[in-house]
Amino acid sequence: MQVKSSRGCDIRLSGPPEQIIHAGPVVRSAALLGADYPGMRPRLAVAEGDQVRIGQMLLTDRKWTEIAFVSPLAGVVAAIERGPRGTLSALVIHQDAVDASADAEPVCRATGQEVRQTLLARGLWPAFLTRPFGRVPAPDAKPDAIFVTATDTNPLAADPRVVLESQLAMFRRGVELLTMLTDKQVYVCQSPGADLVERSDRVRTVSFSGPHPSGLAGTHVHRLHPLGMGEQVWTIGCQDVAAIGDLFETGCYRPERVIALAGPHIGRPRLIRTVLGANIDDLTKGEKTRAEGSAKVLSGSVLAGRDATYLGRHHWQVSAVDSSPIVRKPSLLERLNARRASRSPRPLIPTEALEGVLPAGLLPVPLMRALSVGDAEAAQRLGCLSLVEEDLALLSCLCTSGADYGALLRDVLDELAEAA
Repeated sequence: MQVKSSRGCDIRLSGPPEQIIHAGPVVRSAALLGADYPGMRPRLAVAEGDQVRIGQMLLTDRKWTEIAFVSPLAGVVAAIERGPRGTLSALVIHQDAVDASADAEPVCRATGQEVRQTLLARGLWPAFLTRPFGRVPAPDAKPDAIFVTATDTNPLAADPRVVLESQLAMFRRGVELLTMLTDKQVYVCQSPGADLVERSDRVRTVSFSGPHPSGLAGTHVHRLHPLGMGEQVWTIGCQDVAAIGDLFETGCYRPERVIALAGPHIGRPRLIRTVLGANIDDLTKGEKTRAEGSAKVLSGSVLAGRDATYLGRHHWQVSAVDSSPIVRKPSLLERLNARRASRSPRPLIPTEALEGVLPAGLLPVPLMRALSVGDAEAAQRLGCLSLVEEDLALLSCLCTSGADYGALLRDVLDELAEAA
């Protein structure tokens, strides 16, 4: 099946990455970030100063202790920073000369329940995100569909076909295992011309083309399985699916991540191999073409990325963009940077550009107004439960108000999740 969309807007930037994977720099530290796991309150299994191995459990979710969060790096627990209301801000691992990885254990493959228990215990369950609410699913939840994202229309993105080229067998094995977690359909959403998996009764391949956001999971869900009352679907990135396949084939937890290191102020834009939660200073050391302070480095895309010290769990990019003051008429990217720096909201002026940004059937301006005033009930009626922060990033860029609608959406989703 092919889906071609004319809705949206592509932002063309200088500094696209060379679509060849290079070895990344040595990463001296990595972190688990609470911002990647909304609603999670940690129960720690380690303390500062403890030595840990790759794949060793660091913490569990206090509500669902079956869900393990594991170390992406071998080293020493350097810091555990708490957030408000008992949440986690960051758990930082400094690389050290210890055994590289936890002992590989035999992986049971007979039933869906055994697949589920393995993913929960070995640290790959947090790779899933639910719609609604954009959270890690409950250990006993059964989705009405699973969406694998194997396409990316963000500016300066890596081509998932290149990323998966050396992992294709593991990716296909991972997709096969996903079918054991649901009685319904697994959708593999890919770029036109990709031939990632074979279609079957349980696996459906769909090619998406068109401007951004045609490559986002929210667009795929809205087009192929709009959420009904009481339904839940899961989304997962293609690299995590390959990691699942690898876990079941080798028994080893693989924390590797291929990301695009790109943007107007990266001297050699390219794809690099690194680890989950990698320190961004390590990744960009010697790479920036501008002095410190004149280039803004984001974890994630220029649209949905965030200022951060460490790579986000679901981010496939590190983007270096201009942080200089705007003197001339601003471009879309400069307006986005100005929005990030602005602290005072401006009026929301409906424009034609806003109309084609969200998936068909969702009304952008009424939703933006509901989010701006924190009206969770109205936002729910307008379809916010099918969205997460990245789905509103382009809307934030095009809007005259300077508001970050992704952050406003997160506040509303958390409110609705707590009330559910």
